[in-house]
Amino acid sequence: MKQLSTIFLLIFAIVQISYAQEKIIIKGGTLVDVREGHLTEGAVITINGDRIISVSNTDTATLSEGISIDATGKYILPGLIDLHIHYDDWAGELYLNHGVTTVVDLGNVYEWIKAQKRGIESGLIPGPRLFHATENLDGPTDNGLTKRVVRTITNPKFAKLLMSQYIKDGVDAVKVYDQLSEEVLRVIVAEAKKDNIPVIGHFKDVRVAARVGAHGIEHTNAVANAIVDESSMKEAKKRVRKGFPLMSQSFMDSSQLPGIVELMVKNNLYLNPTFRGDWEGDSSQLEKGFHYEDFDLLINDWRLRYVPLAFRMAVMKEYQEIGVWNWRDLSLYERNLFNQGYKNAQQLVKTFVEAGGKLYAGTDSAHLSTPGLSMHQELELMVDAGISPLKALQAATINSAELMRMTDRLGTLEKGKVGDVIILEANPLENIRNTRKIWKVISRGKILDLNYHANFKNPLPRNYPEDSSHYFPSPEIQAVAPEVLESGEINASLTVTGTGFIPYSLVRLDGIQLPTKWVNNFELQADVADELLQPGTHTISVENPDFAGGTVSPGWHVAHLGLRSHISNDFLILVPF
Repeated sequence: MKQLSTIFLLIFAIVQISYAQEKIIIKGGTLVDVREGHLTEGAVITINGDRIISVSNTDTATLSEGISIDATGKYILPGLIDLHIHYDDWAGELYLNHGVTTVVDLGNVYEWIKAQKRGIESGLIPGPRLFHATENLDGPTDNGLTKRVVRTITNPKFAKLLMSQYIKDGVDAVKVYDQLSEEVLRVIVAEAKKDNIPVIGHFKDVRVAARVGAHGIEHTNAVANAIVDESSMKEAKKRVRKGFPLMSQSFMDSSQLPGIVELMVKNNLYLNPTFRGDWEGDSSQLEKGFHYEDFDLLINDWRLRYVPLAFRMAVMKEYQEIGVWNWRDLSLYERNLFNQGYKNAQQLVKTFVEAGGKLYAGTDSAHLSTPGLSMHQELELMVDAGISPLKALQAATINSAELMRMTDRLGTLEKGKVGDVIILEANPLENIRNTRKIWKVISRGKILDLNYHANFKNPLPRNYPEDSSHYFPSPEIQAVAPEVLESGEINASLTVTGTGFIPYSLVRLDGIQLPTKWVNNFELQADVADELLQPGTHTISVENPDFAGGTVSPGWHVAHLGLRSHISNDFLILVPF
């Protein structure tokens, strides 16, 4: 840890980049009031450095010197806030380019995310305003989360001590998980409230969150858990263990929904639906039973065109190994349950908003979703659930600022607040999809270049030490069967066993690529054409390929990011004379 801190200090000592401070004047556009939905035509917004110094209209504005932006015919909004992300070193530009100018990291390697925040604030690396939570605070659990991002707490006295350390460290939020005891939760919430820090997270039951005085609910299943009978919950858990992402939403008793919603509103609990993170796709796709049935779909998904291939490979590995979201293997009954769960989640969100509840927007990116872009998908899914475009916009602006106790800085375009602005080509109140039509983004006093820079390298160390080999391991062959093949043998096949195999591993015979099937991380199968089986010894190798700007096979377009190829040891087979 001392070595890591030294690296950070050296970087910041050597490189100092300040954000531009030139005055920016936006004039002529229509200002969208995200509080009430009012539209002000001919707005004039003046930004000096990091702050808005005036908001007026063309009739009253006193124009001064600076960079002038003619926004006539355009719509002006505050930058969007994604209040549930898991930051990665390649994601900064993606958030900004999609109009997400503020993010809150709710689970990462603690020292690393603090360093990322410092790097962004200093201008060393491009990225949105980054706020971060504590480590994930949880009780004893086997949920699979790495110990590097989870802090286990069972003792209330330790919880109090730990919270004092986090507060002294300047955390922006507290992230809790559902295995914490209620006694420990009460201590955490009480300590956080002393410094006006929100407590956000996963809860076994929304009633627990209400009793301890928590602030934000992640995902709709905590609400559904409160209105599911015991037998149905057992059924839900059984299917989750089976690998099907069935949550309690599929079994919730909708007749009890008004009562539980009333409890949430009374206790001022904010709700993050995370439609994009939980349900993986938009409603029209879900209604068609859409899901990734093979790796081709995942690697060719247009939504992933900016995402480093190494990350995509990790996602593929999760799909394959864990078996989650494997739509192809579900029975009709399970598919219907899944779709019913989604519909119930929609009903929950709509009922909550109609009762006066406040949503906040968080996408859980970059977990199976593209940073930045996933925010627009999330807003569209909120509207698809039956709420208005204005309510959806509030979730990504003023509501998120309220939950984070940052309305003095964020959430609206007013004098004294930060000058984070997105300018759209069309009115988002008429069609929420218009949030995608971004014309300009202003962040930290700069008009951003919205091109994605594929050659960008984050100068700060990654949050995992293995670099690309974390996802692209070096393969090793331990055995090949059979070791002897007959010359000209028809329909010959090889089984290669070893370690470090990935879904796009290639088996080669004397350097020639063979049709390869990935079985698991330890086994590959390959077909050998009869013309290749000439008498003599032949070399078998496995390659985890470099995907830099090319194709692996016809139709498999791959990303821009260059990664090292990893080649295995050689293994010899024999074709007798």
